[in-house]
Amino acid sequence: MEVLVSMFISALIMTAILNSLEATQKAVDAIHNITETERAGPMLVRMFRRDLERLAVYDSGEYTLLKGESKNLNGVDADRINMIVVGRSVIPHYDLVLDRRTYAPINEVGYWVRNRDGSADFLELYRREDFLVDDEFDRDGNFSMLNNRIISFNLQYYDEPDYDPVPEDNWDSTLEAQLPYCIELFLELEIQPRKSAESRQILGANRARLEFGDLMVIPESTRFLFRNRLHPVVPGVTMGGASGAGVDSAANPTDSELQDIGDSSGVNVNTSTTRGG
Repeated sequence: MEVLVSMFISALIMTAILNSLEATQKAVDAIHNITETERAGPMLVRMFRRDLERLAVYDSGEYTLLKGESKNLNGVDADRINMIVVGRSVIPHYDLVLDRRTYAPINEVGYWVRNRDGSADFLELYRREDFLVDDEFDRDGNFSMLNNRIISFNLQYYDEPDYDPVPEDNWDSTLEAQLPYCIELFLELEIQPRKSAESRQILGANRARLEFGDLMVIPESTRFLFRNRLHPVVPGVTMGGASGAGVDSAANPTDSELQDIGDSSGVNVNTSTTRGG
C-alpha cells in the first residue's frame, strides 16, 4: 500500500510538471510569433528609408543618382532600385594603396530581389553596396542577404503631390532630370511561425504572411538642389570612415543591425558576399 501511494503521489507531481512545461512552451511560441511579426518587415523598411534619406545630392555632369526598375519574378513584383548615398559604408573595402580596409564616404546602394534556389514560393531580398561611384552605378558590388522569404517587393514613384496621383513603375533620374516627390514601398513576406494550440488562440500570433507599406517623401530642398545642381561637393566627409558636418554616421545601418534583420528572418546576413551582376 505504501508503494502504491508513493507511486500515485509521484504521478500527480509529474503530471503537474509536464502541464507547466507545456503551458510555458505554448507561451514561448506565441511570444516568438508576435515578436517576429513586429521585427521582420519594419526593420527592412527602416533600412530602406535610411538609405533614401542619404541621397548624395552633388554636382555631376549628368543627373545620375537614382534608378528604379519594375521587374517581375515568378509572376510577382520583384522591383529593383539603385541610388548613390552619402555616409559611411557598411561593408569595408580593401585599399591597395593604404594596405588596409577602409570605409567609403559615398557609396552605390541598391535593393535587388532574386530567385531563391530550391524554392518557387519565396524570393530573396539583397542590399547591394559598391565602394565609391563608378561609370555604371547600378552594377556590381557586395551583396548582403536581408531576407529569404520575400513574397513580393514593389516600389512606386510619384512625380508631384496631387489629390489623385498616378504612380510610375519606373524612375530614372538621368532621364527625368529630377527626383520623385515620394516613393511608396510595398513589401510582403512570410515568417516561420511556431505552431501551438495556445498561440493559435492569440490574435495575430500565428499569422505567417505579413504585408508592410511605407510612403517616403523626398524633401523639397533635396529635390531643388538636385534639379539645379547647386551643391558642388559631398559635404563634410573624408576617407577612412570619418564624418563631418552634414553626414549623420549614426543613420547608417551597421553590421549588427544587418545581423538583427537576418536573425528576425532566419537568415545569416553575410556582409562579405561576392560581387555580382
